Amino acid sequence: MSCRTGWEIKSSNVMQRIIAGAKEEFPLMDVAEKLESKAAFFKALGDETRLKIMTLLWFEDLCMCEIVDGLSGASSTISHHLKIMEKGKLIKSRREGKFTVYSLDKEKLAPLIPYLKEGV
Repeated sequence: MSCRTGWEIKSSNVMQRIIAGAKEEFPLMDVAEKLESKAAFFKALGDETRLKIMTLLWFEDLCMCEIVDGLSGASSTISHHLKIMEKGKLIKSRREGKFTVYSLDKEKLAPLIPYLKEGV
């Protein structure tokens, strides 16, 4: 089967070989919870505000009120982003008195920092 552009549509047999190769190269494709975890990680990186929060937390652990002040955002919006970042395991939170303090998982994110610095 071919399209008007000349592209040949792959047969089901060929697609089964491609899927088998993808699963061999990327084993997480077959493990739903690992795939979900990776998707949550990338989702946590997929927003301008979350990237801004990440750059702030790169320098210092901060509570939500400090992040809100630093970004001049609404606390409900920042709270929403922090929850997504926690689900993606980019950040961790801890209680200190009446404050929840957020810290970045720098080890996990260190390989990505050059891309943020250069704006690639």
